[in-house]
Amino acid sequence: MQAISDIGWVVGHSFIVYGPLLAGARSVVYEGKPITPNAGKIWEMIAKYNSKTLFLAPTAVRILKKMDFDGHYIKG
Repeated sequence: MQAISDIGWVVGHSFIVYGPLLAGARSVVYEGKPITPNAGKIWEMIAKYNSKTLFLAPTAVRILKKMDFDGHYIKG
């Protein structure tokens, strides 16, 4: 499971801290914007850690749409 959200967001603490602990899942902490150095960073992390589930905050979806409107990074 990969959750991309601010830990201080409304459900961020539930999906990022408590959920993985209760499910016995591992947690990967990434400091910084998940679009730096490019909008493909999220997809690179998903591939690297073999994530099966992805939770994105609405803000993350909007920024991905803005940064990679045609979906070039997700296709890669």
